[in-house]
Amino acid sequence: MTVDGRWVWLSLSCRALDPHGTTPHAVVVSFSDITERRAIGRRLAHDATHDSLTGLANRSLVLRGLASALRGTGPEGMTCVLFIDLDKFKVINDSLGHGVGDRVLRIVGDRLRRRVRERDVVGRLGGDEFAVVTPDVPHCGQIRSLVDSLRRALTEPITVEGRRLRVDASIGIVTATGDDGRCPEDLLRDADVAMYQAKTRGRGRYEFFDVELRERVQRQLRLEQDLRDAVPQDQLWVAYQPIVDLRTYRRVAVEGLLRWQHPVHGLVSPGEFIPLAEESDLINLIGGHMLRTATGELARRRLRGASRTRLAVNLSARQLDDESLVAAVDDALRTTGLPPGELCLEVTESALMREPSAAAEVLTALRGLGVRLAIDDFGTGYSSLAQLWKLPLDTLKIDRSFVAGLDGPAESDAEAIITGIVRMAHSMGLTVVAEGAENDRQVRVLRDLGCDRAQGFHFGRPAPADEAFGP
Repeated sequence: MTVDGRWVWLSLSCRALDPHGTTPHAVVVSFSDITERRAIGRRLAHDATHDSLTGLANRSLVLRGLASALRGTGPEGMTCVLFIDLDKFKVINDSLGHGVGDRVLRIVGDRLRRRVRERDVVGRLGGDEFAVVTPDVPHCGQIRSLVDSLRRALTEPITVEGRRLRVDASIGIVTATGDDGRCPEDLLRDADVAMYQAKTRGRGRYEFFDVELRERVQRQLRLEQDLRDAVPQDQLWVAYQPIVDLRTYRRVAVEGLLRWQHPVHGLVSPGEFIPLAEESDLINLIGGHMLRTATGELARRRLRGASRTRLAVNLSARQLDDESLVAAVDDALRTTGLPPGELCLEVTESALMREPSAAAEVLTALRGLGVRLAIDDFGTGYSSLAQLWKLPLDTLKIDRSFVAGLDGPAESDAEAIITGIVRMAHSMGLTVVAEGAENDRQVRVLRDLGCDRAQGFHFGRPAPADEAFGP
């Protein structure tokens, strides 16, 4: 120790002046101060196992801590791994800059560290992903208490540069006993899978991992990859469902609906692959393919005089955000030769109301091409009459849930709602189409209530072009 109280590390060496002489030998002792070298070594060792931004354990140390926790867990206890991903953190980074984002990450890391036990491991895996390893957990109730405590800490307002920010997190949870056959990497992967499920179910929540969940998520990942090859390999095709005039019961239009014939899994439900396409931005690719295919099919049949049926095609919210949408629609019409007035583009009410002014701008540009426009699934969103007046619409489609209600105990309520929608739409000069008509009684009621058109299994299921129109 030095006179000022500091400890120093010395490296000593000793050798005899005359090793062949008689004892006791005269020796030479030399030493050097290695305090700084040891400090550098400690810093390098720390940096190799800790995150430079937050000071938390990095992925390597998290896995090492998890392996140690598993070795120390008895057959009756559990080790718990939490995989934490901040929700919409990209918005903070993109809008306020990476400097603010880094400060938020440091605050989040500090809050996590303060809410766990001293022996627990808290780490940052990269980006806005964190992990907590907590050994010797007696029961799942304690895990839920820990998760609730962490989420309360995370959701407290964060003040950075005078701005009050709020963050939340999606959390995946996996537990393991001492005799669990999974290695630390497998457990962290499974916790990641559970976190992904929490995000897809609405964010700001947590999910426990199970084997069925892993299989389901792995199938989704495989399908997403396969979907990228579906267009060039000609696996996607269009089914057509008739839309009928309720005054004449004649078909006046068809709605084109995308179908996927997977080479291994067979026909994959649109309810499964459309959300995958929207989450991965593939919706613009397959949506454009569907538009070109359907307009081309109708145009060819018009030239042969086989069909004068109008075509309705759905647009997703992601397509509505695509800057090239208007050009893509224009190109499809010009390439196929289908008259613009024969195409009706349908957008859901929720997509339109997400950013009404931006949606109105896109719809106005599409109307400039001469196409018709419809608001789909009406009644499930929160649009106002003032907002609807600003949109260049031609058609309003009543959501199928109200039509189904015509057969239930709340029949009178469903009739009242449909009547109100029809009167409002007609006052705006819109054609009303009811979706989901499945029996004679529903059709009669819809007609009596003033609906102009209807579609549903009663008039025909979606079918390939040759079945829908004839060869």
